[in-house]
Amino acid sequence: MMKQDEGLKGIQGAIGKALAFIPLTPNQWTILSLLVALAAGAVIALQYNILLGLILFVIAALFDMIDGAVARARKEVSAFGGFLDGVVDRFVEAIFLFSLMFVPLPSIFVDAKIWLALTVFLGTCMPSFVRAYAEHKGVVSKEKALALGGICERSERLGIIIIGLAAGLAISMEYFIYALMLVCVLSLITVFQRILAVYHPKV
Repeated sequence: MMKQDEGLKGIQGAIGKALAFIPLTPNQWTILSLLVALAAGAVIALQYNILLGLILFVIAALFDMIDGAVARARKEVSAFGGFLDGVVDRFVEAIFLFSLMFVPLPSIFVDAKIWLALTVFLGTCMPSFVRAYAEHKGVVSKEKALALGGICERSERLGIIIIGLAAGLAISMEYFIYALMLVCVLSLITVFQRILAVYHPKV
């Protein structure tokens, strides 16, 4: 895992150095990722073109990776930049899921919109809220708050969603709904894991 992290940091460092000459600040890269995500959401919601929208969301994710890489390359890392990046990350994820509410999707147990909304609430919002609120209330330190993990964090959540959507586009969109259902369950477990870790810091 450590070698993978070092490899990823090396790739990001190379990207940052390669793109540092472009006259965009790290925060402007972050805002650009949000604008691309809005365009992607519009393509999905208005044109029902999920594949093109997904490609645009991937581009938005790349811009999101570039902002931090450029900030480190230029030595322009800031607390506000990190804050803005985290906020935009949640907006991009929510825009993606909400845009799919305009697309006809199969109902499994309940309307697909319910699973999308639950994914936004349980996955996009609640894990981050538990971490931030625990630190805000002084229940745990900043270091312990950042160390709060769980079975389904952002990377796992997005991985499941993307794999489910790919299977949906290739085979049947029912697979995408099953992926959302899985994310909802795992995200709820993650929320309880973090609450337990806050209540019993040694757990």
